[in-house]
Amino acid sequence: MEDSPHRHRMPLEARLTGSRANDPAAPARQVQLLIARYGLAIVSVVAAMFLTRTLRGIGDSGISPLFFAAVLLSAWYGGLGPGLAATFLSSVAIPFLLLPEHDVSSAFVRDHILRLIVFGVVSIITSSLHGALRRAADESKKAKDAAEAASEAKSRFIAMVSHELRTPLNPVLMLAQMLESDASLTPGLRDDIRTIRRNVDLEIRLIDDLVDLTRISAGKMHLRETTVDVNDTVKRAIEVCAADVGEKQLELIAEYQAADSLVSGDPVRLQQVFWNLIRNAVKFTPEHGVIRIRAYNNVPGSIAVAISDNGIGIDPQRLSIIFRAFEQGEPDIQIRFGGLGLGLAICQAMVEAHHGVIAAASAGKGHGATFTVSLPVVKPKNAGAANAADRPQSRQPGSSR
Repeated sequence: MEDSPHRHRMPLEARLTGSRANDPAAPARQVQLLIARYGLAIVSVVAAMFLTRTLRGIGDSGISPLFFAAVLLSAWYGGLGPGLAATFLSSVAIPFLLLPEHDVSSAFVRDHILRLIVFGVVSIITSSLHGALRRAADESKKAKDAAEAASEAKSRFIAMVSHELRTPLNPVLMLAQMLESDASLTPGLRDDIRTIRRNVDLEIRLIDDLVDLTRISAGKMHLRETTVDVNDTVKRAIEVCAADVGEKQLELIAEYQAADSLVSGDPVRLQQVFWNLIRNAVKFTPEHGVIRIRAYNNVPGSIAVAISDNGIGIDPQRLSIIFRAFEQGEPDIQIRFGGLGLGLAICQAMVEAHHGVIAAASAGKGHGATFTVSLPVVKPKNAGAANAADRPQSRQPGSSR
């Protein structure tokens, strides 16, 4: 009979406890740690006694501050138990140091007993506080380690699942693209295949977004930096979106006005940023709408790319949260337009990795939106190379109204 899938499952804490229990050296280490903790308390009190007797000038005729230091050190290193042990030992040692050999008055004894009681109370409170702080620090470290382990497990799970989901979709997408261009099929059938291809392509993009977000969260997104012409990168992003622009009969106006357009960055990641923003503009702009893309030098040493549309717009009160993962402009956008709300979060992370800034602006619902990416420019390596001249306004072929 096969084992139950739940038979070998065991909580992480139980596994760790079991591993410690099976370690033959664990009891010896615990004894060594216990000896070290309480040994420090004894050594600290003995050292305080020796220094107090040797250095009579420290403090007043009352309790030496060295005993407080011994209690603090014991509680800080060993916790509550060693702190209380140091308090007890100090309370026993102090009378032998403070009480003179000759006869003393009852008032003198009462005064020193009161000092001893105050010392004990303060030391116990201090030991308790240090013990609580130590326990809190240990719990915080355990929680942090558990959270990091869970995050790492989540990242591995998403990467594995994304790969398993993406692999069977690739041949489906290739076959749909091939059948979509087959002239022997009827127009109605090709429209159905086009719908299949579009949805498969959307599914692959969502999977890619999840993988990118996982890499960003884990700090494993690496940039292959080189000198990139932002104007060329924007053009390539427009070419990727050309089919969707034409399908909705949008007018796309691109203006390349930046004299300094070279930046240091990863061309693939930068193209992904602009493609994502243009795709969003296409998605949220109605048919026969207008999308404007403008590259210009907003300030010396910087290039800005503004992508504007006359689409559904964004509530100004939600502009501050749209760059968060899984957030969208309106609560019903996912139902109306699909998507997971990851694109802008990924764009922001990639732009910031290039030492840039991305910002959103909108006058409100129905007034469109503008997303602006600003990046620091670099000078061309060839000093004699001509700077990029102002380029004439261009329109995407086949996208005019």
